[in-house]
Amino acid sequence: MIRRWGAAVRWYLRALTGEDRYDRHVAACAADGRVPMTRRAFERHRTDVAAAHAHERCC
Repeated sequence: MIRRWGAAVRWYLRALTGEDRYDRHVAACAADGRVPMTRRAFERHRTDVAAAHAHERCC
């Protein structure tokens, strides 16, 4: 029971912080038959997209 609770907390924290986004990217690429970006390239792409859309945020 403690392991299951610990796994649930880990899953929640990874989803909350966005840590699971790269895992979802890799899974989507595998499903489509594409080669996934490296972790570094993926994080850089996320940063670039966020910077490009910074004017859309209210604050």
